[in-house]
Amino acid sequence: MAPGDSSKEVPKNVILHALSMASGTLLSRVLGLFRDMALAALFSRTVTDAWTAAFRLPNLFRRLLGEGSLSVSFIPVFIEARIDSGARAQNLANGVYTLLLVVLGGLTALGVLFAEPIMSLLLAPGYGAEKFALTVRLARIMFGFVFFVSTYAYFMAILNALGKFAIAALAPTLFNIAMIVSTVMPPHFFSQVGDGLAWGVLVGGALQMGLLIPALARLGALPRISDWRRNKDVSRVLRSMLPGLVGMGLLQLTTIVNLAYASSLGEGAISYIYWADRLLELPLSLVAVSLGSALLPALSAMWNQGQSARMSESVNYYMRLNLFLAIPAALGLYVLALPIVEVLFMRGNFSSIDAQSTASVLRIYSVLLIAASCGRVLVSAYYAVKNTWLPATASGGALLLHVFLAPILMKFSGLEGLVISSCLSALVNTFLLLFFFSRSIHRFDFFKLALSTLKFLFAGVGMVGTLQIYASLLEFSGVKILSLAVTIVGGALVYFGLSRVLRAVDNKDYKNNPQN
Repeated sequence: MAPGDSSKEVPKNVILHALSMASGTLLSRVLGLFRDMALAALFSRTVTDAWTAAFRLPNLFRRLLGEGSLSVSFIPVFIEARIDSGARAQNLANGVYTLLLVVLGGLTALGVLFAEPIMSLLLAPGYGAEKFALTVRLARIMFGFVFFVSTYAYFMAILNALGKFAIAALAPTLFNIAMIVSTVMPPHFFSQVGDGLAWGVLVGGALQMGLLIPALARLGALPRISDWRRNKDVSRVLRSMLPGLVGMGLLQLTTIVNLAYASSLGEGAISYIYWADRLLELPLSLVAVSLGSALLPALSAMWNQGQSARMSESVNYYMRLNLFLAIPAALGLYVLALPIVEVLFMRGNFSSIDAQSTASVLRIYSVLLIAASCGRVLVSAYYAVKNTWLPATASGGALLLHVFLAPILMKFSGLEGLVISSCLSALVNTFLLLFFFSRSIHRFDFFKLALSTLKFLFAGVGMVGTLQIYASLLEFSGVKILSLAVTIVGGALVYFGLSRVLRAVDNKDYKNNPQN
């Protein structure tokens, strides 16, 4: 559907769009998991630490723009412009694209030229000279990924605003395929160990972006270079995006703070956080990111139509749907952290010590899954009403708490203390977003949310009891992957069965939800 078409309806069924995104995301995450398994097995912790540290900044921009302020600032204004006229919407798309090219070109050039001083600011003095040199080398190669992934994020925002979700969700599979190929290529193909990992990131980013170009061209929505300076809609996007960048930037700066702190905790600490984060991202992306991205256009349309009450009902419903899936995922990650890490990673260069360290981080991160997933749904609501300063303020408060708490907790618990601080700051951020919802958007039914959450937790208790069969199954079969698979299936059946008995998810909620 081109911006100039007569049909101007926004997507109506959020769940179908979220499932469409989740299916593409699932394939991408599975491929990413294979990539991380190869990375853990084929490279030393020195190389994995260096690659992870070098990829942190490009990945930060991916999260800022790919899952953050660019999309959520652009989509509401684009939908509003499109309701008025297709030409106005296309002019907006062209203007933002032109400005984005200028900014990304300059940002990428600066990252390549000043990779060494940037990394010296981010890493602790005891990081190691040889590993630091490798990190700088990889960072210079990979920084071009910022240009490709940010452009991809913008193309994805246009497609999502037009009701097209599947192709954008599938695009990251090309990135992961490129990464897998580069990871398993013989080291002598490259001048230095680790170079292949960096080139895989760059090529994968280009492929990921390139896949969306034909889709936009078919819709007649491929943006072109134009003069953006007198476009009022572009100015509105920028005004909305600035606090969004501040807010998302403050929230994502937690990962940079963690990099600085973890680089002082010895060999492997950076890698352990990375692998635990990757395992956390699988359910987080499937549930919260897919829901948040699919929900934003619908919430924007409802707000523009003056339907704040129905908007609040929708947010409440999708918060509960998110918790229905996030709570069992978090409990499963906590109880089965070590078996999951062992089955996925413990081969080659990945030792039992590596497994135990990664599992200890993953157990704490399971709490982060609940907080972060709820936060993503709530942020979509704030951006839909163009209130970007409140999420920015909440993120700033959470970051300050983390910077204050992390060094204190690290003195007592080392790496685990650092991760605990991250979880506490995320919980504070989500609490603030929820607390101010009624004051900023519309009255929120906290009782309904709390009642459903209690039911999910009761079902979760039954699931946790079922997960204890893993040790017995392992002793009986002697096969870790089989025992783990049977345990997970059994736990899921118990959870969903108890949820049905408790009527944790009422079918009336789905039927009455204004988006279905």
